[in-house]
Amino acid sequence: MAAHAADNPIEYKDSSAEIVVERDGTYTKTGHLELLAKTTAAAHAIGQINEFYSEGLEDLDIIDAYTLKADGRKLPVDVSAILTQAPQGATNVPMFSDQRMKTIIFPDVAAGDTVAYTARHHIKVPHLKGQFTDSVTVSPTQLIRDERSTISLPRDMPLTIETHGIPITEEKAGDRILYRWRYANLDPLTEDIAALSANDRVPRFFVSTFKDYDSLARSYAAEIAPAETVTPKVQAMADEITAGVTDKRQQAERLYAWVSQHIRYVALAFGRGGIIPHAAETILTNGYGDCKDHAVIFGALLKAKGIASELVLINANNGYSLPSAPTFAQFNHMISWLPDFNLYADTTARVAPFGILPFEEYGKPVLHAVSTGNAVRQVPVLPAGFSAKAVGTAKMDAKGAITGTMVSAGDGPFGFSLRVLAAAMQTQGMEQWASALLGAWGMSGTGNFAPDGSPMDLAPSYRITATYAADPKPEILTGAGFVMPSALRMSTPPGDVLSGSFDMPRLKDTEPTPCYTGHTEETLSLELPAGYTLAKLPADVTIAEDHLQYVSRWSQKGQVVTVYRGFDAHVDQALCTGDVRKSAAKALLAIAADRRGTISVVPDKPVTH
Repeated sequence: MAAHAADNPIEYKDSSAEIVVERDGTYTKTGHLELLAKTTAAAHAIGQINEFYSEGLEDLDIIDAYTLKADGRKLPVDVSAILTQAPQGATNVPMFSDQRMKTIIFPDVAAGDTVAYTARHHIKVPHLKGQFTDSVTVSPTQLIRDERSTISLPRDMPLTIETHGIPITEEKAGDRILYRWRYANLDPLTEDIAALSANDRVPRFFVSTFKDYDSLARSYAAEIAPAETVTPKVQAMADEITAGVTDKRQQAERLYAWVSQHIRYVALAFGRGGIIPHAAETILTNGYGDCKDHAVIFGALLKAKGIASELVLINANNGYSLPSAPTFAQFNHMISWLPDFNLYADTTARVAPFGILPFEEYGKPVLHAVSTGNAVRQVPVLPAGFSAKAVGTAKMDAKGAITGTMVSAGDGPFGFSLRVLAAAMQTQGMEQWASALLGAWGMSGTGNFAPDGSPMDLAPSYRITATYAADPKPEILTGAGFVMPSALRMSTPPGDVLSGSFDMPRLKDTEPTPCYTGHTEETLSLELPAGYTLAKLPADVTIAEDHLQYVSRWSQKGQVVTVYRGFDAHVDQALCTGDVRKSAAKALLAIAADRRGTISVVPDKPVTH
């Protein structure tokens, strides 16, 4: 759906950049941006702009900044109104907080005004020596009058290019080669609903001096190899962790569990502040690290025991493609590959059993940081055999109050998700968590959770038992409709996640979604109070497609009403696209509608007044 340009409160009037790359991979980027505020709220939004940079990798200068009033007056930004500070959330772990930002506070910004500034970044330490990569994505909801850029490189450093919707031209000028692009979006969308990342679908381009990913991987591997050096301290720790164990897989599993539990994960994005991990011994001493550091200390401990491993770059969110131009743009996470056991492992997941990954990592293209062989590979799709199950038992009294228990269980990535929730509950408080969830489901009352052991005990499956007591709702005893109680269910609802998300009902059926093989089910029962009956037992539902099946089956025995819902998905690809996506989208709407269906309870005999 397109928006009229006048409806967009912030307009990109002008955006330009000039990038000059040197032979050693260092470069200078001079950018100019002008934003027009069309409303008072927009003026507040753009009245303060942050320009980010990595203090260890680059220098940043604000060359010029001003407010251009609607009447033509130009109000320069005073030097004292350009503040240098650490981004919020980066101050607690200094070793990882070389990120800085310069905040520009513009004077007297009102509706109809334009803010403008020019910034110069000098990249003094390239990510990889003698190489240059870059990428640009453009939001389809932004109103852009004119955006343009020039990239200048030595003539013998040509770029590999992949572009979608942004034309790029090439020109040779003396000993330099110039690449220029220009873009405008005068008819922006009002919304951009998608399940995949911007790197997979919006107007974008990727450029690189690497000719292929093997070259990128080899260069990166050479840079990070020293980090996995096995020092005496690393060797001693590996020996201590695996004491009494001779089987190599069991040793690997012990090392994995130790890193998962003892190296605190510091959540910094992969491409910010450098891409080179710290040395294994440093990580061991500190007891914390980001995803790169997690993979490095795990790899060094494995190496100490003679177990092979490889560092692997992956997108841990919703990015599913690799552009033909080799860059780090699509990678934001690092995991490990253990060839002896043919498995990937992610110690930063913290509560995932050995060999189990979060849903988001299955089926992804990955880059192995190796010096030989094929670097681009693919994580297998989630194999069949994993499931999530919920069993809820509830009882309604004569005042309309409901008490109940809910048992949520799962294995594989389903079990991992339950462990993540259990860990969060233990941090925030079980009763507080239960009360908040009851409120989110439109119920007031109390509850509690009893996880089946510590989430850090990495057994193949996991279970959480919940109990709750909801306050009376007398209206449900006189025919008011209500959904079958499923309060405090922690497992994946039947129909959700595996073939798409219930949370995106307006996603077009032409938009791809992540898909997984698996089974989810729930059995919910409700005991009615004496003297009351179900007005009508809902009809059973069956939905069947080539790649999914859903059933709901209702029954009643005495005062107990029961519904079983089950969902099976079986796919051999990471994304649902084309006809598979169309049928899944149709099925999801029908399943969601079935789950919203209500039941009604009425007295056995009419109430007399």
